[in-house]
Amino acid sequence: MFKQYCKKCGEETDHKELMKQKPSKYGTSKTEQFKAFMEGFFGGTASAVGASLDLLDRYVVCQQCGCKTLDNKGDEFQ
Repeated sequence: MFKQYCKKCGEETDHKELMKQKPSKYGTSKTEQFKAFMEGFFGGTASAVGASLDLLDRYVVCQQCGCKTLDNKGDEFQ
């Protein structure tokens, strides 16, 4: 947990970090899902947990009001 300004609360509150998978740019067919798998398998830089950071979005969540804000900072999220 860390302190950060919350726009909804109007004050500095405790926040948590939340990582969520970005929506797939591929369709839902088996062929498109296979393409997504192959790109994930051969592309990107894998982290210790096996997920590529370029496939994730970073959110910060206010622990007081629950406001969730997309907060992709740094080159690893682009």
